[in-house]
Amino acid sequence: MSDEKVRYGRAQKFRLSVKGAEAVASYSVVIEAAKAGSGRAQFDAARARWGASLGLAEEDGLYLVEFEAGGRTVSEAARNLESCDTPAKAVKDAVERLLRCGMLEPLPAPPPPAAPPRRHW
Repeated sequence: MSDEKVRYGRAQKFRLSVKGAEAVASYSVVIEAAKAGSGRAQFDAARARWGASLGLAEEDGLYLVEFEAGGRTVSEAARNLESCDTPAKAVKDAVERLLRCGMLEPLPAPPPPAAPPRRHW
């Protein structure tokens, strides 16, 4: 994995890659199993095991789940995660990390709008 900065525009939308979708599925299983446990420590331990098994940070599950619906920009994801006390910089860093490891992929840009017909008088 290179430390090269990933470049994208502010309006760039991202979605899960196939690898990212598989990671979300396994994350969901781990979190459901942890809910049957006794408190936050078990939840945190389950997230840590999940992250370690995929070479991800334990909080990456939160970011991947946010992009599961597909077609989100970094600022949309940051707004949605504000209630989790997640700063926008952390979301941006996570997106760059998840792009580099192939968990997220950029959506192709939509085609530009058609030019209005030209009128010659």
